[in-house]
Amino acid sequence: MAEINVTKAKTAWISPLIYSIILIVAGVAMIVFKSEALRWILIIAGVLAVIGNTIELVIILQKKIVPIVPIIGIVIGVLLILLPGLMADVVMILLGVFLIIYGVLNVVGSVMNGNGTIALVLGVIIGVLAVAAGIYTLFNINDTKDIAMIIIGAITVVIGAINAIGAVKLYMQYH
Repeated sequence: MAEINVTKAKTAWISPLIYSIILIVAGVAMIVFKSEALRWILIIAGVLAVIGNTIELVIILQKKIVPIVPIIGIVIGVLLILLPGLMADVVMILLGVFLIIYGVLNVVGSVMNGNGTIALVLGVIIGVLAVAAGIYTLFNINDTKDIAMIIIGAITVVIGAINAIGAVKLYMQYH
């Protein structure tokens, strides 16, 4: 029994390393292919949404409950598959609107709660930057998609590298 645990421990680094490589490759693909990578991510998300919500629909229909959520999920999944460009634009518009609302609320909250402190200044600066980013997003949707994919890709590469370091440390621990 103890031999099995030692064997598992000696190979425990393989899965994290493979996962790390996949993350690094995916992150680099996001950085290099930008909007095209986003398109493929949305198509894959659509396929997963259709599959998951279809399974949920079948389960809910057996319970004789009105299946509103899975039907909406299937429709969104189909839209992601058939119209990934349009859906990416919708996501960017929602992001822009969210940033503007967040920024305005941040400025108002900071002014109402601040009393000349650094928190007031930072709150106003962050709020104004969020509003500016939201406006930029609404008027430059394609650029924003590219910027978002570069940022997400870079974060994904960093996460992959950190996981790879962990996998190497795990390997070194048992070898």
